[in-house]
Amino acid sequence: MADKKEVETTGHQWDDDEGFPLKEYNNPLPKWWLYTFWATIIWSFGYWVLYPTWPLVDSFTKGTLGWSMHGEYNKEMDAARAHQKPFNDKLEKLSLKEISQDNQLLQYAISGGKALFGDNCAPCHGSGGVGVKAGGFPTLADDDWLFGGDLETIHETISNGRVGQMPAHLKSAGGNFTDAQVNDLTAYVLSLSGKSQDATAAVRGDALFHGEAACNACHGDKGKGSLKDTVNGQPPPPVGAPNLSDAIWLYGGDPKVVRESIATGRTGLMPAWAKGSKDTGRQLDPLAIKQLTIYVHSLGGGQ
Repeated sequence: MADKKEVETTGHQWDDDEGFPLKEYNNPLPKWWLYTFWATIIWSFGYWVLYPTWPLVDSFTKGTLGWSMHGEYNKEMDAARAHQKPFNDKLEKLSLKEISQDNQLLQYAISGGKALFGDNCAPCHGSGGVGVKAGGFPTLADDDWLFGGDLETIHETISNGRVGQMPAHLKSAGGNFTDAQVNDLTAYVLSLSGKSQDATAAVRGDALFHGEAACNACHGDKGKGSLKDTVNGQPPPPVGAPNLSDAIWLYGGDPKVVRESIATGRTGLMPAWAKGSKDTGRQLDPLAIKQLTIYVHSLGGGQ
């Protein structure tokens, strides 16, 4: 019988009192693992020399290749700008109508406008221009416009901004009418959109709407707003008065909210974004405003 091979140990041994010692075997790592380990160490020294690696007091080691993430980013941005330049040059020269008739240029403008909208407009108007009733920010995806939804008007709105003022009517809020009269006006306004209300109160509200309160001077004789209605056969002033006869409401259409609008009034501000404006502390160049105009018009509510 062959001699029993002695197992290699590290030399550590415990609990030999009863003749059954515990020994620590020496199990060396596989050579391929050791070679890989040493190769990574050698590679790290090469990396330290070639690339930015070690922080210094106010800088870092640059590496012999001169590579940096900032440099790569700037190269990519320069390449992107070079690729975009022919399109941007066309956008700057063509009118909004001409852009809308060139499908390739239109899609490019919409893509750029979408990014600009997300950075600058979505915080108020919501993603995709769905609007936010709580703040009175209108939806841009329907065809209900306060000042107009054609390309030129949207461009003017973005460039120069808009201000909408609904005056307070309740005496305690600075108006001229009692609680009862405000309730009558509320009943009439709600009846314009087919909401069930006290018919007698609505009749009294009708008289106020077209009389002492003079609501029709802005909202029109039929309450269809300054874009769709007339006052004594003439269009109302373009003050952005909303249509009160549909189911689209800027702040909400339940009786409590409508009464609040009539009683205490509302003030809406669309900031100007053109160069030189100070409404937002940020300005957009003419090219960006063109792209935003095209994108907003494309959301579904453009006229």
